[in-house]
Amino acid sequence: MAEGSLSDLRIVDLTQGIAGPYCTKLFSSLGAEVIKVEPPDGDVSRKFGPFPDDEPDPEKSGLFLHLNTGKKSVTLDLKADAGRSLLEKLLAEADVLVEGDGQTSMAELGLAHDDLKGDLPNLVYVSVTAFGCTGPYKDYRGNSLTAMAMSTIMYNTGDPDREPLTTGGTPADYIAGIHAWIGALAALAYRAEHGNGQHVDVSLAEAAACADEYNAGMYAFQGAIRRRYYSRHVFGYPMDIMSCKDGYVVVVPGAAGFPQRGLTQDGAVSSMALLMEDPELDQHPLFQSGQERMIRWKEVNELIQPFLDTKEAKDIVEFAQALRMPFAPVPTVKDLVEDEHLQARGYFQEIDHPEAGELTYAGPPFRMTETPPSISRAPTLGEHNGEFDA
Repeated sequence: MAEGSLSDLRIVDLTQGIAGPYCTKLFSSLGAEVIKVEPPDGDVSRKFGPFPDDEPDPEKSGLFLHLNTGKKSVTLDLKADAGRSLLEKLLAEADVLVEGDGQTSMAELGLAHDDLKGDLPNLVYVSVTAFGCTGPYKDYRGNSLTAMAMSTIMYNTGDPDREPLTTGGTPADYIAGIHAWIGALAALAYRAEHGNGQHVDVSLAEAAACADEYNAGMYAFQGAIRRRYYSRHVFGYPMDIMSCKDGYVVVVPGAAGFPQRGLTQDGAVSSMALLMEDPELDQHPLFQSGQERMIRWKEVNELIQPFLDTKEAKDIVEFAQALRMPFAPVPTVKDLVEDEHLQARGYFQEIDHPEAGELTYAGPPFRMTETPPSISRAPTLGEHNGEFDA
């Protein structure tokens, strides 16, 4: 196999949790040497499950194993002189440093960007924190939930008469990790041209706000604050998640709503009418106005639900896609792992780990023809101390 496209880079990863480790995981998947510097008791994510047989084990954390594929683990106590001294040796040969404690905390260790840039002018220094390294909130604590709230994504999600909601998982962490990776790559490109590194400052809250569709634009142009609307996409409604005979499907009749035309001889029947095998549906008043569908969404659901109740998700989606409507199933994790499309693309991979055994992992989220990304197992705690203790 060809070397990864970033195989000439060394990354020192001081982060824990999700956002920073996901950034460095992307580096690792493209061949970079990623040295994960862990405290003596390990990355905090080693304490989080899931664990095989629900038995906690720092070497078998599903979260840690997922986020730290292909890295090397070195344990250092950065509060001790010896630990900081060894870190400085690692940084002397590093291209990128990724940290997640913020510049105030790093300054207390003598490791802030301003502390290092004099001796290491070529180092790309990446900080991934809740609110960034400047501003009134720079020392505030935060996580994905905090960032989703501050981004206003939560403000627009949920029912109008209930509290705001967030999505499952920790999306802000992963969004910030991607932005940190992109920022580091941009800084490396600048260094290749101009010969010096720089500080890349990534905020989880700002990264999440980048995914907040057009709410800021709506306010800027109209002075309007978009309200919660039953977790539905207002424009072009109906766009919704609805139940069917064996699960759930995303119902998206088309970018133009119901009037999208199917491939019929006279072009007179809408795609939704074709899907539901009811040409007379086009004459229903709700099919005549997108504004009416938005206001009377409950009636739209009542119109569609009886049809969905008789069909399985796979059949609904295949027919809808044949009509060029972007429907999708809402799979369980089991469904996803067994999905024929992802299997054909080789997305899920089996990796053997000396402590956790053979497990299924999600693969790299992109493909490259000349230097394909790859993943290998995560390290055990301090596994590579011997390589770097000189």
